[in-house]
Amino acid sequence: MGSDLPVPDDGSGADCGSRFKWCDGVFLKALKQGDWVLLDELNLAPQSVLEGLNSCFDHRAQIFVPELGQTFNCPPCFRVFAAQNPLA
Repeated sequence: MGSDLPVPDDGSGADCGSRFKWCDGVFLKALKQGDWVLLDELNLAPQSVLEGLNSCFDHRAQIFVPELGQTFNCPPCFRVFAAQNPLA
């Protein structure tokens, strides 16, 4: 859903490399903006990823981001398209 990334050096001479800031990932950005998402080769995703996406697709229509301690609701215009290729 995102990650903590180092804060870039602001030129002040302070050690900014030891500070981190949350940055939304592509999926979370799309969810917040009500965009469409294509999840290609979803059959190759780890089980933990699929389980994390379940709440977007069921009656809850929301996702919980434990790193932020926040729940984000899927707007009505948010769409997810999934594709997969055969394993053989």
